[in-house]
Amino acid sequence: MRSVGARVLFMAGAFVTVVILEWMQQLRLSGEMHGLTTIFFVLFAYKDLPGAICGLIILLSAIFISQDEPARAALRWTGHHPLVIAVISAAVLAAGTLLVYHDHPLSMDEYAGYFQSRVFAAGHLSGSFPPQLLDWLIPPGFQDYFLNVSTASGAVTESYWPGFALLLTPFMWAGVPWLCNPVITALTLLVIHRLALEIFDDREAAGFALLLSAASPVIFANGISYYSMPAHLLANSVFALLLIRPNLRRCAAAGVVGSLALALHNPVPHMLFALPWLVWIATRRGGLRLLAALGAGYLPLGMLLGLGWFLFSGHLMHDGVVAVAAPVGASERLQTMLSVFSLPTATVSLARLIGIAKIWVWAVPGVLILAATGAVRWRHDRRCQLLAASAVLTLLGYFFVPVDQGHGWGYRYFHSAWMAVPLLATAAMFRPSGTKAAGTAGYAAGMFEDAPTRSYVAACIALTLLFGVGMRAWQMQDFVATDLAQLPHYRGTERRVVIVDPTLSFYGADLVQNDPFLRGNVIRMYTHGRSADQQMMARSYPAMHLVFADHYGWVWSEKSNVDRPR
Repeated sequence: MRSVGARVLFMAGAFVTVVILEWMQQLRLSGEMHGLTTIFFVLFAYKDLPGAICGLIILLSAIFISQDEPARAALRWTGHHPLVIAVISAAVLAAGTLLVYHDHPLSMDEYAGYFQSRVFAAGHLSGSFPPQLLDWLIPPGFQDYFLNVSTASGAVTESYWPGFALLLTPFMWAGVPWLCNPVITALTLLVIHRLALEIFDDREAAGFALLLSAASPVIFANGISYYSMPAHLLANSVFALLLIRPNLRRCAAAGVVGSLALALHNPVPHMLFALPWLVWIATRRGGLRLLAALGAGYLPLGMLLGLGWFLFSGHLMHDGVVAVAAPVGASERLQTMLSVFSLPTATVSLARLIGIAKIWVWAVPGVLILAATGAVRWRHDRRCQLLAASAVLTLLGYFFVPVDQGHGWGYRYFHSAWMAVPLLATAAMFRPSGTKAAGTAGYAAGMFEDAPTRSYVAACIALTLLFGVGMRAWQMQDFVATDLAQLPHYRGTERRVVIVDPTLSFYGADLVQNDPFLRGNVIRMYTHGRSADQQMMARSYPAMHLVFADHYGWVWSEKSNVDRPR
């Protein structure tokens, strides 16, 4: 390699990746989870290890394919045609949701918003289950944790705030819920491109930021899922874009966007991201007027989607007894919300360090080195300062949240501030405005600013897009297919009740997912033991009988020809 910057990026990137690989290997050999949830441990120590190896191979392979002029031409083209990239990305992600993700809300975090969007699409605020069947239709450990329930009326809502469910609703109503996150992700790419233009005023730089985003496996993974994290990333990106050049109208609009971000599923991601921007607005000249405009923008949707949903779900959980129980319930729920914050423990600190490692292995290799360099080099630029502050505050803030994220692709607690990574990485390769341009007297190019380094990074982008994303797509397809294979292997298509036994499965209880009004041919239930299940079926579905059984569960229907239970 002719470039010192490219050599440094390769060597530093390879060193960090090897350290992470050694850490994963030690975790695998010891088998000690240190208090982490099983799924979080498995996804990092086992599923992320091939991703890290792939990143190491990409860093090495990029040495042999990087060429200056083709790379710069591709970047310039991308910088001038972001809409084409966004449309292609949306199409690829939509196909990924159907073919890779099997159009399936994998985790309960995904299912909660999916469930609520189906409720909204039907014109209701809550679903309705028979009260006597609640413990079968929703695993008891998930009640009032992922889904709020009324044991008196059978009403059910998601436990999270409803913003993402509302975004998903028009897609659900149209019968294409699988298109929601691909569209959101495509819009995010356009906003990141626009942010790059605002900061760098350079089409090639904007092309870099766009491709660093589009090629990162974490953007693909969340973009084909049913997580709310792509919506958090889009909302915070738009929020930042509006406040880069603040005036009263843009601040009011930023407040509206921010109020939706607060209510997407919980307010913490936007609170952590927005705080540096709010402090900056408040302390600049005329800041009080701008802050008032921001507040005015936050207020309407904040009251409706935040406070309104908080009171509604509290009312539902206390069976509609407003006069006495609801105030107590609201107080209890507020205390529960505040209790999610606590001082960091050793387990939480370990989880957050793993989270940072996951950012590394789910991005274009070496991009965090570039981002750190860009944050330092552009430290006098207010826009980059704010992006860096939001990213750091998001990382640090979750040290005080005593859970490790459980399931999730990449480090999803950081995803709401993820746009800072490609933008600050781009900053490392481009000269801050107001400094001398290349080729002028007295110019001294900084590390990573030269054309060969940019070509090397462009090669890493191309290889990650092809092999990094491809490998993660294969992994995810296999993971989701294996998960779905834990349902009883029954081939019938008639109306039936499927009772899931999670004893021999991996997070099998998450497969107990139902239509909010029990429409459709399949009702899934959580077993309470063969005897209790038989009594429940005799009471609630007397016309049905057991037609199939395997070690994953039982199937009941009115079918006359019975597959002998095994």
